[in-house]
Amino acid sequence: MNLQAQLLVRILIIAVICLLCSAWYVLYQTNQQSVFEAEQTAKRIERQTRQQLLDMFQRYDFSRSFPDVNLWRGIGGVPGSCTQFLSRTQSRQRSLCNDIVEPEKKYPAWFAAFYKQFFTPDLEVRESVNFNAIKYGTVLVSLNTHMETARAWSNLRAVTGVMTATILVLCFLVFFTIGRMLKPAHHIVKGLEKMREGELSLRLPAFEIAEWKRTSQAINALVSSQQDTLAENKRLALKLMNAQEEEHRYITRELHDEFGQCLAGINAMTTSIAQTAKKDCPALLEEVNSISHITTHMMTALRNLLTRLRPAEVDDLGLTTSLQQLIRSWNQRSGEQTHYGITVDPLVDELPEPIPVNIYRIVQECLTNIAKHANATQADIMLKLSASDSVTLLIRDDGIADTKSFSNTLGIGLLGIHERVTALGGTFSLGTEKTGGLIVTVTLPVNNYSPSEPNNNE
Repeated sequence: MNLQAQLLVRILIIAVICLLCSAWYVLYQTNQQSVFEAEQTAKRIERQTRQQLLDMFQRYDFSRSFPDVNLWRGIGGVPGSCTQFLSRTQSRQRSLCNDIVEPEKKYPAWFAAFYKQFFTPDLEVRESVNFNAIKYGTVLVSLNTHMETARAWSNLRAVTGVMTATILVLCFLVFFTIGRMLKPAHHIVKGLEKMREGELSLRLPAFEIAEWKRTSQAINALVSSQQDTLAENKRLALKLMNAQEEEHRYITRELHDEFGQCLAGINAMTTSIAQTAKKDCPALLEEVNSISHITTHMMTALRNLLTRLRPAEVDDLGLTTSLQQLIRSWNQRSGEQTHYGITVDPLVDELPEPIPVNIYRIVQECLTNIAKHANATQADIMLKLSASDSVTLLIRDDGIADTKSFSNTLGIGLLGIHERVTALGGTFSLGTEKTGGLIVTVTLPVNNYSPSEPNNNE
């Protein structure tokens, strides 16, 4: 249940409690009014009776009827009630009942039982008539149960009807008012969901209500701080990646120029020694050949190490040619198990650093994963530039790998790809083919990065 419904339910509960309390108060006041009217009627009749006694004794006129019921009629009294004079002797008993007006609306039986249970619709009020220290009798006023219950029911219906209508109107107004007041909450939730999806440039509006306004300001400040932190992390990651590539380039050049030249010199000297030993000392020829084999192995290992540190083809031949050579080497290495194909946009050779070398690294890693895990027969690489100043790399295969195996965690290779793409401000996603296999999609912005710093070692 949402907040709007919960607030409305609680308001309804409070309103019902208030309605019940008001109903009880109305019934209590109705009963109290009846009791008050009965007591006042008994007192007025008692005073009228004493006045009649005073007149009789002052005039010594005892021929008139005592008490005179006709004098009571002008007093009125509670509608439907009966007034009796109970004398000490039965000769002076008198009674007068007011006219009973049939109520317009009947009351239900359960209300009559309830009202009689908690209130006194059949109340009897007694008032003694004393004159000259002599008690002549008692005035008894009896309420009409039917009339009192009907009056209580009529008052209750009037009050509950008005209050029920008021509560309904109030709930209607409160429902829409709360909905209007909570509307900023929906905007905040939608904004937070979009921010969670990566739209950190989104900002919440300044709401009119002070509490919501402070909330939106706090969220905007938090997102701005998060955005600045992520931007700084990307900048540092890109700077670190560029520094690594520059360091790899420096190490590669040093190994190639120094260590490679030394191995080449050793190999040349070994060849010369082999020729001399063949003529003058054939016994040394086997050791010389062993040195030549070791030197050749070291040169092969050095060449592989240089390729891993920094692919010279990307710097010397360009991205297109280096990727084509990489695909040819993978086709030769796999034999007939997997066929690798590539389609490259000719304009990718114009990409600025450090995009080309990172694309080459990503393709290397993806091809390694296909060879190790996919068990594919076909793998295709497509690299193209889009009109929105971004480059898209698409690698798909028909193997057995799917995204479920990467749902909880990424492998070391995919994690490295993700880190590269994030540092370059791009996007990385995994998908599956309908017929099986994995689709790796990488999109990199062409202009939204800081250029690499020059290497002081060059």
